[in-house]
Amino acid sequence: MDVLEYYIDLKCLPEYQQAYEIRISKQEIADILFCSSRNAHYILQKWVQEGYIGWQGQRGRGKKSKLTFLKSLDEAAFLHVENLVQREKVKEAVSFATEGHFSARLKELLLNTIQRAFGIQHIEQQEEMNDVLHIPLQHNLYNMNPFFVTIAVEAHILNEIFDTLVRYNVDSKTVEPHLAHGWEVNEDYTFWTFYIRKGVRFHDGSSLTSKDVQWTFQTIINEEIKIPNKWLFEGVQEIIVRDKYTISFHLKNGNRVFPYFLSAVFTSIVPEESDIKGSSLKGTGPFKIEDVNDEKMILKAFDYHFRGRPFLDKVHMWKLPESKLDPLNFFTHENLEKEKKNRSTYTIDDNGSNYIIFNMKKTGIHQNSFFRQAVSEMIDSRQMVQELGGPRVAPSTGFIPDRSDYSNIRHSTQKAKQLLNRSGYKGETIHLAVLRFDDFLEDARWMEQKLNEIGMKVKVHPIELSDIYNEDFMLAFDAVYTGESFEDNMELAILILLRNEYGIRIFLNPSQLSELDNGFKSIIKQPDYESFLQEFQAVEEKLKESGTIIFTVHASEQNTFQSNLQGIQISGYGWPVLHKLWIKKGC
Repeated sequence: MDVLEYYIDLKCLPEYQQAYEIRISKQEIADILFCSSRNAHYILQKWVQEGYIGWQGQRGRGKKSKLTFLKSLDEAAFLHVENLVQREKVKEAVSFATEGHFSARLKELLLNTIQRAFGIQHIEQQEEMNDVLHIPLQHNLYNMNPFFVTIAVEAHILNEIFDTLVRYNVDSKTVEPHLAHGWEVNEDYTFWTFYIRKGVRFHDGSSLTSKDVQWTFQTIINEEIKIPNKWLFEGVQEIIVRDKYTISFHLKNGNRVFPYFLSAVFTSIVPEESDIKGSSLKGTGPFKIEDVNDEKMILKAFDYHFRGRPFLDKVHMWKLPESKLDPLNFFTHENLEKEKKNRSTYTIDDNGSNYIIFNMKKTGIHQNSFFRQAVSEMIDSRQMVQELGGPRVAPSTGFIPDRSDYSNIRHSTQKAKQLLNRSGYKGETIHLAVLRFDDFLEDARWMEQKLNEIGMKVKVHPIELSDIYNEDFMLAFDAVYTGESFEDNMELAILILLRNEYGIRIFLNPSQLSELDNGFKSIIKQPDYESFLQEFQAVEEKLKESGTIIFTVHASEQNTFQSNLQGIQISGYGWPVLHKLWIKKGC
């Protein structure tokens, strides 16, 4: 604890908060600060040197000295927060602002001060100016390995660190060359040949060749490790290096969408002989990891990226305690009224849906279909949107927003009571896991209240995003309230939803998994996008009819950005693509 914190501890006492001058002895100060008399003497000297107090000492037993406060509590708190931010102790700054015994107004002002530390910072070093983006995160970056990632935010960041052979173009809705500058395929789509770009470097300086591509895929396919999306590679029979920059994939069965598979972050290319299970893999992406720990990650621009160096020199991402700091409003000082005219606003539609999924692998009353139907009957998503508002833009009847149709849906409390009676419910408590985000928790509390109206007991358990990697932990709950946010490539996103081992599959019983896999086989054979979606909706409908999944709302958010920030392109994960951002100077 530094001397300023001791000063704040003293100033926070109710009798001293508004005081300017007090009479106090060194021993009393030592008692208040829980330190020795010697340490109290040192602290007093530092307070005087730093200009926090005036001190007129009095000698003699029982005599008290005169202490003059030269900093108000607000001034001291602001100074402490600024010092913490300058020392990059952002997490401590947020904890200090939110956990201290301050007024609501002071807490808000302190958070606004911390907010100023985020966004674009221009740092001058000798004759060079670095443009650094600071981003607050509300959860840990648990998994920075592209082969194991399942969380949207992590996948977005990994797309800045790693590259794939091809990339999906959201505007043309086609796959285009990336690490490969072209490819060929035979008539039955069983033999694909890719031509690798020359001169591509990994972050360690080594050059990319077709051997790196072969080793990456063979390791994923052959090694006995559980990879959430290993199914992407299960059709690969042989990988053949033709020459240093040419590689072929021989598939067991024809697959016309094979390049779509290769655009997924899970197919990122890493150097030959990498530790595929490690957390420090090298990529070829526009940013490389400079530092990472439990509290922060620092990305540094990769000067030799084959598509050109990013404008941003560094990106700092900080894991913060729960607070009112919006992780997506990191480009502007949201609460500063005077800066409203200097912002641009973007609406980000969540390309997916929130939903409840019941744990069909756990015994309990929720295994009864009448019980699940009773829950569905009480959750009127239209009413949820009307009463809660906020980012909830529409009631949901499925994963895909433009396919939802809530117009003919009706809910009845009387019918819900009848269904609950038929289920044989005897007052058991339903344990509902909910992602620890304000909107999700608000939804859960609303649903809990609605279900209480028919006598159903629900206990809400907030969980972290990273908890989804712990299958045993997740399967301890009766149901989970979560959301699915699809990436830009909708077809691939749907296939991942059906096959991802950390998604809805972990909650389904063997019979349901068999139905899901049969649906997947039918979906992947469809000749066009419309047929593809129709087959997917048939699979989705079975989960809805059984009451295994209950859809709630589609969401949308408005996010603000500094007006001098250019190149804003929002990915399907709802975040700006970092390597495309640049700053218009002089604004």
